[in-house]
Amino acid sequence: MAKNIIALVFPEYNDIGNLVTSKDWVVDELYDDKTMGGQIKEAGIFVDFFNDEECSMIYDSMNINAYLYAVNVLPECYPSRVRQLRSIFKQYGLKNWRRNRVSSETEEYSIHDETVKNEIRTEIASRIESTPEDSFLIATNAFGDKGKTWNLKTKTSTNPVVSLPMSISHVFEWLSNHHKPLRVYEWNEKHGENGNGAHPENKGEEVSVLESSREHAGELLPKAIGLPNYDTLYCYDAIFNKYMEYKAGCKFERLPENALERKYHSFHINDENRVPKRVAYKIKTLQKLSK
Repeated sequence: MAKNIIALVFPEYNDIGNLVTSKDWVVDELYDDKTMGGQIKEAGIFVDFFNDEECSMIYDSMNINAYLYAVNVLPECYPSRVRQLRSIFKQYGLKNWRRNRVSSETEEYSIHDETVKNEIRTEIASRIESTPEDSFLIATNAFGDKGKTWNLKTKTSTNPVVSLPMSISHVFEWLSNHHKPLRVYEWNEKHGENGNGAHPENKGEEVSVLESSREHAGELLPKAIGLPNYDTLYCYDAIFNKYMEYKAGCKFERLPENALERKYHSFHINDENRVPKRVAYKIKTLQKLSK
């Protein structure tokens, strides 16, 4: 099944003694301990949020070494930052792409008039060519709240490599447009529409009602959140002041490996306790970030 790959990239301090991976990640600011601690904490929150989303996260060990350059040169000024960052990678099982690389160290691409090789963008370009069904994103805090796109070229191909801020809201928006398999809304007449037409009680159980139109429910589907294997998803419908629950038409265990689409129907629920705590936490996190 196709995958979403998110590569974490951190700023690399501009110093003649620092072995940076690319000038694009270089910053002149020497972060103090408090600033770096805040950056790593935010990175941990970011990784935790996407740890159970439809994606996998990778990092670049050389980029991490360049990010931690000042920490390693002046360890007394940054007493716990190496441990803080490494513990995040270990806790969530992030993979160093250099240990399972697709590109070779000598594989070259051009960006405008510059030749680049042996870095995360060339690795992504190589993966785009080898697995074009996958989607790739660089999440970085090197550019503040801005993103960038580079076109990596060879004589025969051009591969766009996209970056966004290492921000939950930015990356969640990207991920909601890259679900694999693609989420497709399939209205189920049992739950009615616009608050009407639901079937009567089934086997003594109340049938939940779709309060909105099927079009509205379909618009919210890409941003609904669930737990692996995403058989059930949830979102908060602010228009109706209720949670909506989505049910997959096919359980993950029976989903074909090469499935391109996955159909869901939905209905509104009155009992918020149906929403798993982890899912409710993530929905509320997104609500806070949107204010």
